[in-house]
Amino acid sequence: MFKVQPLQDDLKQQLANAIKARKTLEDAYESQFKILAQFVLRLSLVCKGVDLELDNRLAKLRNELAKGTDLEKLIPFISDTNQSLQLLDAKQQRDIKEIQQQLNQAGKLLQQQKGLPDQLRRDLRQLLTNVAEPPSTVQAFLPHLTNLTNLYQNALQSKQQIENSQGSDEERYGHICRQISVELTNLLSELAFAEKSAPQIAIIRQSLLGNLSIEALLDACLQTITIIVASINEERLSAEHFLLKLNDALSSVQQAVSLSLKNADKLHLKLDILNQQIEQQITQLGQSTKSATSLEQLKELVTQRLGSISDALKSKEQLETEERQAMLVTLSGMELRLKELEAEAQTFRTKLAEQNFRSLQDSLTEIPNRAAFDERLALEIKRWQRYKKPLCIALADVDNFKSINDNYGHSAGDKTLKVIAKALQQGLRETDFIARYGGEEFVILFPETALEELSAPLNKLREKIKSIVFTFKSQKVPITISFGASQLTAEDTSRQVFDRADEALYEAKKAGRDRVILKT
Repeated sequence: MFKVQPLQDDLKQQLANAIKARKTLEDAYESQFKILAQFVLRLSLVCKGVDLELDNRLAKLRNELAKGTDLEKLIPFISDTNQSLQLLDAKQQRDIKEIQQQLNQAGKLLQQQKGLPDQLRRDLRQLLTNVAEPPSTVQAFLPHLTNLTNLYQNALQSKQQIENSQGSDEERYGHICRQISVELTNLLSELAFAEKSAPQIAIIRQSLLGNLSIEALLDACLQTITIIVASINEERLSAEHFLLKLNDALSSVQQAVSLSLKNADKLHLKLDILNQQIEQQITQLGQSTKSATSLEQLKELVTQRLGSISDALKSKEQLETEERQAMLVTLSGMELRLKELEAEAQTFRTKLAEQNFRSLQDSLTEIPNRAAFDERLALEIKRWQRYKKPLCIALADVDNFKSINDNYGHSAGDKTLKVIAKALQQGLRETDFIARYGGEEFVILFPETALEELSAPLNKLREKIKSIVFTFKSQKVPITISFGASQLTAEDTSRQVFDRADEALYEAKKAGRDRVILKT
């Protein structure tokens, strides 16, 4: 028996090593799951805002990870997200097809006209070539491109009418040119262009301040269309690149999870077999010791069984070591992929931040913001100085807006502002310009409108807002708006006429709200 004791000690040590290796393996699995959860969380936050359906699917995936769902149950969520990415790309292709057809229609109509300058024909051919290429889209550009196409065709029709007319009607001709110029200026104020396009846009805007002919306006429209098409192509390439990266990353996650589960299943099967062998050896050892008739026979049986058990434990330890190494390789690959994706996402976020900085649209109400108003006011003042047509500024302020936020919450206040902004915008002429100046205050520019002509349209807007039915927490809440307006004079600066409109608004508030005050 004196030789059996070292074997028993060795067996105990191997058993301890096996338990320790098993604990290490379990810790590695837990680490793998944590890294995977962290990867998906950071990936889903990077994707946020690209598409609503994709946001919802990624939110479900985050919830499942938070609940500690098994890895194999997450594979359907990842597959669904891949499908959402494919549907998003298909939707982008459908959306751009309509505007592509409209641009082609406008271009072909121009090509049929006689007397167009050679340069304009060359530019038109180049534009049609660019539009014919398979494009994608940036959703915000679609309505503006439609408006621009209609404006371009209107300008062409005006040119044809002037050419076919028997007499010269300079006043009517000038009115048409100014109207087109104002509408194109409105459009340029609502769009956010890339920084490299800023010099071209500045030249176009400056040219619109002059007395342009129909031909010059056509050229300005064509240049703007070309810039927008170039911007769309650039945004399409950027979006496609990022979506491909996202799709590739999700596929990598799916493959890593599938491979890990597959390897784990194989390892568990092998370990179960080894455990059965060890249990069988131990059982046989116990039976053999009972049937042994001599010390030598007992020593031989114990030595033989302990050797078999030792071999099985070594095989088990070797399997667990190989599994740990495979897991480390998988984890290293996932970590490297995550770093690459984070670098790509940072580039994409930086680009989005630059676009937001350039944007002149208020994010809540989706109308132009204060920066857009300041830029447009400067242009309108230059136009006023050139043509001496009247220019008025009106300030609008929602009455008792603070009580809405206090009583029903800021989400109700935000909804109120969105509804009011839309109603105001729809109640104005195309040549007028509205922006959100700040808080619950809006500012409106009325080109070629005298102060005495503002009472009727402003009161119509006031009554329109008053008639809207606002319901919060099952209660109808009456909401009104006050207006103050003034007209620019030769002695005024932009600040002075604005301050005078602000004083008129203050008088409207002081007089009981829900009214219009005009101040000279």
